[in-house]
Amino acid sequence: MSQAMELSGVVIGVDVGGTKTHAASFDEHFNVISDLKVSTLTGGVDQVGTGIINTIATLQSEGQQLKGVGIGLPGIVDGSAGSVRHAFNLGIGDDALDIVSRLNATLRAPCWIANDVDAAALGVYEILRRDDCGLRDLAYLNIGTGVGAGVILDGRIYRGQNGFAGEIGHLLADPDGPQCACGLQGCLEAVASGPALARQWLASGRHSSVEALFAAVGRGDDKATLILRRAVEHLTRAIHTLALTFDIDRIVIGGGVADVGTSLLMGALRRGLRRLQSRSPYTRALNLADRIMLKPPEPVGVIGAAALTRWSRSE
Repeated sequence: MSQAMELSGVVIGVDVGGTKTHAASFDEHFNVISDLKVSTLTGGVDQVGTGIINTIATLQSEGQQLKGVGIGLPGIVDGSAGSVRHAFNLGIGDDALDIVSRLNATLRAPCWIANDVDAAALGVYEILRRDDCGLRDLAYLNIGTGVGAGVILDGRIYRGQNGFAGEIGHLLADPDGPQCACGLQGCLEAVASGPALARQWLASGRHSSVEALFAAVGRGDDKATLILRRAVEHLTRAIHTLALTFDIDRIVIGGGVADVGTSLLMGALRRGLRRLQSRSPYTRALNLADRIMLKPPEPVGVIGAAALTRWSRSE
């Protein structure tokens, strides 16, 4: 990986989520200068674009030279065009949000964008390589409002030809499952995301939330345990797919669901991977249960967004 530029001013990273936006400014050594969390403006391209511009304006300070802005957003991101579409949680569909052109009209600094999970994967990579200089490849599996994966190969975000690489939330997991926001039925996201788990717990006649589900699992509730086990079966197959497709050394687990049920989820995933491995010597050789890890505690999304300003990437 080649370094794109030497930073000598302030850079801003923005992590746009379905409900919250986290932004921060960093100095040339990537130390945080200021930090901001606001509600995400949703409802379409104009609302989302205005929210991002206002957030960046709030972080800017007099006398600081802005060297660059990096933004992580959900949806299908076209880095070369500086646009995003199909960010369903933000209310963005076929009509693209040309966020870079909007920012260029107000900022005198270069801007980069990436899919939010890709940006988070880059953030994980930047953090982990502090202690492992030889780290080159990893996959970051985000389990939250949606399900997706960011893949880092040889230190770079791997996006694929059209930006769809890592969109494993739309793998067909259960042909009899519920309809997904993408229009297909039984996608991984429709059966194993945070909202999917909450809906299944509600269907059991209990209070509907991921927190309530994990609390019930911790109490030994049989229905809650079954819901989690079914979701884990789908997620272990996704981890298996990532390992076989990219042969990466580390698969890092994160997202809102992982944050809520850290020990329960990681324990269930390792047990699920061991069950999967027990059926096949070939799969056992992948040693998947020992290759997964929980994401670092740092805010990987905003760190990765800021890191977009630091490195040149293949589009």
